[in-house]
Amino acid sequence: MKHLFYFYWMLFFLLVTHSCGHSRQQEPYDGKDSTTVVKELFDTSQKLYDDHDTDSALALMLTAADYARGCHDPQVSYRLFKTLSAVYEKKNLFHLQEKYLLRQLESAQAMNDAGKIAHTLFTLGVSRYTQEDNDQALSYLDQAYRQSPKDSAQLRAKCQLMRCQVFLQTEAIDSVASSLRQAHAIYPPIAQEEIYHLSEVYMLNNTGHDDEAEKKINLYANTDSLYARIEELSLLQSIHERRGQTLQALHDAKRLLELNDSAAQREASEATIRIHQLQHEEQMKLSAARQQTMKAQSQARMWGILAVSAMVLAGAVVAIVVFRRKAVAAHQAELEALRLAEDAQSSEAEVRALNEDLQKRYYEHLYAILLPILNAKRTHTGHIDLNEKSWKLIEENTNLVLPKFTHQLRKNHTSLSDEDVRFCCLVAMKVPNPVIANIYCIAPSSVAVRKQRMKRKLEESIMNETLETYLSKYSL
Repeated sequence: MKHLFYFYWMLFFLLVTHSCGHSRQQEPYDGKDSTTVVKELFDTSQKLYDDHDTDSALALMLTAADYARGCHDPQVSYRLFKTLSAVYEKKNLFHLQEKYLLRQLESAQAMNDAGKIAHTLFTLGVSRYTQEDNDQALSYLDQAYRQSPKDSAQLRAKCQLMRCQVFLQTEAIDSVASSLRQAHAIYPPIAQEEIYHLSEVYMLNNTGHDDEAEKKINLYANTDSLYARIEELSLLQSIHERRGQTLQALHDAKRLLELNDSAAQREASEATIRIHQLQHEEQMKLSAARQQTMKAQSQARMWGILAVSAMVLAGAVVAIVVFRRKAVAAHQAELEALRLAEDAQSSEAEVRALNEDLQKRYYEHLYAILLPILNAKRTHTGHIDLNEKSWKLIEENTNLVLPKFTHQLRKNHTSLSDEDVRFCCLVAMKVPNPVIANIYCIAPSSVAVRKQRMKRKLEESIMNETLETYLSKYSL
């Protein structure tokens, strides 16, 4: 009996020890100040990030961000929020990037570091420009320019160069030229950057200096940037069109089509890789959730065995405590499984957003091919003037991008005239209604009426869908 008594007391001791250990495991940061917690979490996340475990690193950084409100070291907070904003910028989640950029700005202001404040304001301006909020972008860029230290010539020049991009979007050409001159005067080496070259070429093209623009394009023809080559070649094609150099313009169009195909393939490949990564991460999260559920169930069974053993010695009171702890552990496991399920749903939303973004960029490339042809010639009233040769070029480009589009359309709808087929080409290539109205010298509201008439010409069965949706079937 004496040995049996000692045996039961040992079981009771193991139960209490396991309970305390489990409690400490659930709350590893109890007793530590927020600054220490943020440092530990951020240092660990950096190691995971270096090991390419981006998902785990991001989870730790978000946990650190929750503790950062009580952090007394603004330098640590600044590094944390700077890394978080960079991660979300890579994911193209600009609203989340801006959220942590604003917290990064608060940390920089707490440090009273003018250089870090200016750099953060500049990044906010770029983020706003990316979201096409030009007024707010200019406001942030102006603040960054004023706050930057006098020895930060490169940053101040970048502010002016970024202002050029905003002014190009708003077609404020005089402001573009002024900002370019200031950027070069502040930091001359900035003239070697591709974004400076593009701004300069766009400005020359918009002010009618075609010869100078062509020289600049040929001078920078060997750039490694696919984006810069597409933009410059598109401008060169427009210049050749205006001069009536049809053969050179056609050659430019073919090269532009090849570059756009390369860009589309690259984006599609990157998007596919990202989708596969997200699917793999989602599967890993679901697998982890199942493992945690199984672990919780195993722990629950163990708690039951220990509880039964403890009830022999300690009685009903100890048993109640044990079952309560077991319930808490199971509840925490359920909460964790729910959180992982929410993360999986968020991953699916990212996949959908990537697919939508890829489709949007694809049609932007289609319209980029067609735009130089539409802008080639205008009437004395400012409307787009397309001759027979331009219409044939539009049909050829449509068939290059959407194989056999006009052939299938004429085959399925023999009653369509050439003018009807050409109108369908503009709709299929996603040409905006104001541009179509400019081509036919009609009001933009009349374009919708013309589309309704075209629907009736095509087929009665499509009255429940838009003309764009119906024509997209010929694009597959």
